[in-house]
Amino acid sequence: MTEETSTGALEIFLHPLVILNICDHFTRARVNSNKKNPRVIGAMIGTQNGRSVEIHNSFELVYTQEKSGDDQIITINKEYLEKKKNRFVEVYKNFEFMGWYSTGNKILKNDLKVHESLLEFNESPLYLQLDPNPKEDLKELPIKIYESELRIVNSKPKLVFLHSSYKTKSLEPERLAVDNITKFAGSSNDKASKLTTHVDPLHSAIEMLRDRLVIILKYLRMVAGGQIEGDQAILRLCYSLANKLPALNTEKFLKEYQSEYNDTLLTTYLVAITKGTDMISEVIDKFDIAFQKRKERRRFNRPYFMFH
Repeated sequence: MTEETSTGALEIFLHPLVILNICDHFTRARVNSNKKNPRVIGAMIGTQNGRSVEIHNSFELVYTQEKSGDDQIITINKEYLEKKKNRFVEVYKNFEFMGWYSTGNKILKNDLKVHESLLEFNESPLYLQLDPNPKEDLKELPIKIYESELRIVNSKPKLVFLHSSYKTKSLEPERLAVDNITKFAGSSNDKASKLTTHVDPLHSAIEMLRDRLVIILKYLRMVAGGQIEGDQAILRLCYSLANKLPALNTEKFLKEYQSEYNDTLLTTYLVAITKGTDMISEVIDKFDIAFQKRKERRRFNRPYFMFH
C-alpha cells in the first residue's frame, strides 16, 4: 500500500510512556504465545487543544481474531474499551480517546476496518504502528503515525490513511524513568544512573534540614522550660518560619503533592516492570538458542542406521 503524507496542520506529540507500554505489551505477548513477532493492539489516550495533540498514555485492547480466507478479521471489544477509557477519565478529566496502536512494519488490508470501528469514540482517531524489528541502520524511532481522511473514490466515500509527522515530548518523571531503564536494562555494570545522582543530593539535603529542625526544636523547648534565656532575634526568625507553614497545608498544595507522589510511584513501578520483562526476554532468547543447539546435536548424533 502506497503511503501518502498528510497535508494537515495537526501537531502531534508522543510521550515516552506510550512507547514503553507498547514495547512491554509486545514482549509479554511474545513470551506468552511463543511467537517471534506477535501482533498486539491497544488504545491511546491523551489531550487535544485545537490542532495540537498529545498522546500521554496507552492500554491494551481486548479483541477477537477470525480468519476469513487469507484475511484476518479483528473485532474490538468496545465495551471493554469504553470501561477502560472511563477509568482514565475519572483520574485525568481532560484525557480522551485519541486512537489505537499495533505492531508491524506495514499497513494491513483490515486495518482500515478496525479504524472505522473506532470512529464512534473519536471522529478522527490516530493510528500508531511500531516496528518491533527495525533495521540496524535506522536512525529514528521505528514508529509511524497515521491520520485518517475521507475521500471520494469511484463516487463512493472511502477512508484512507495519511502518514503524519510527530515529535516526542516528555515530562520530568518520564525522563527519569527512561534514563533509568536505558542505564540498567540489559546491563550488568553497577554504574549509577542520573536518577541515583538526582535522588542522592535530595536525600542529603533533607537529612540536613531534619538535623537543623531538631536543633531549633530543642532550643525552643529549652527556652519554654526556662533552662536558657531566649534571644529575641532568633525567636523572631523562628516565628517567621512558623508562619509560613500554614501556606503549605492548603488543599491545592496537598492535591499537587499527591499527584506528583503518585506519578513518581507509577514511574518507579514502570521501571521495575520493564526491567523484569527485559530480563525475561533475555532468558527466553538464551533458552531458545540453547534448545536449538541441543536439537541439532541430537540430530547429528543419531546412529547411521536411523537415516536408512
